[in-house]
Amino acid sequence: MVKNPERGPELEALERRLGHTFKQRERLVEALTHRSFAAEAGDPRMKMNERLEFLGDAVMALLTADLLFKRYPKANEGALSIYRAALVRTQSFAEFARELDLGAHLRLGHGEELTGGRERPATLEGAFEAIIGALYLDGGFAAASAVALPLLGAKLGEIEAAGLEENMVDAKSRLQMLAQGRLGQTPRYHTIEESGPAHARQFVVEVRLGDIALARGEGASKREAQQAAALAALADPGWSESPRDL
Repeated sequence: MVKNPERGPELEALERRLGHTFKQRERLVEALTHRSFAAEAGDPRMKMNERLEFLGDAVMALLTADLLFKRYPKANEGALSIYRAALVRTQSFAEFARELDLGAHLRLGHGEELTGGRERPATLEGAFEAIIGALYLDGGFAAASAVALPLLGAKLGEIEAAGLEENMVDAKSRLQMLAQGRLGQTPRYHTIEESGPAHARQFVVEVRLGDIALARGEGASKREAQQAAALAALADPGWSESPRDL
C-alpha cells in the first residue's frame, strides 16, 4: 500500500508501466492525489488530481474520436457517437486504471481508504483521466496516446469480437426485442445524473427491467446515454438467461 509516493521505486515502477519517465515528477504525484488525501493533509498548497482529470477527459475524447473516425470510415455521426459512448464510460476507464494498477498508487484519505476507494470505479476513472492529463502535459499527445490508444483499441476489439459493433447504433431496439422475447418485459430508461455546463452536458442513464437495474450508460445527450446503457446490457446478457422476479 503506497502512502506517500513522491519518491522511491513505486513511482518508477508505474513510470515503466506507462512507458514514460516524467520530466516533472510532481505531475505524476498530482495525478495520484485524491481530494480526500489533500483534505486530510490540511495543506492548501497541495494539488489534487481534479484539474488533471478535467484535462485528461478532453484528451481522451479527442483520442477516442480520432480512433473511431479512422476505424469506421463509413459510419455516420450518430453511429460514431454511440461507439464513443460505449468506450468513454466509467466502467471502461476503471478497467484501464486496473490494467495499469493505478489503485495501488493512489494517495487516499483514511476514510476513502477504509471504504474501498482503491477499487471504486469513479475514483479509478478519475485517476486514469488524471494520468492521461499528466502525460499530455509532460510529453504531449504522443505520450498520452501511447498509453490510451492500446487500451481503447483492445476494448474496441472486444466489442467487435462479440459481434456487437453491427448492432451498436440501435442497441435500444435490440435490447427491447431480447427482453420482450425472453422475459416479456420492456426496458425502461431513467436519467440518474446530469452534470456539466449547458453547452457540454453529460448524462448518466440506467436501464431497468421492473426493479432490476441492468446497466448504466453515459453520453453527451440522453439518447446517447440510453444507447450506451442498452449496449452495456447487451454486452452482459446474464440477466436474460435465468428467470428473475421482475
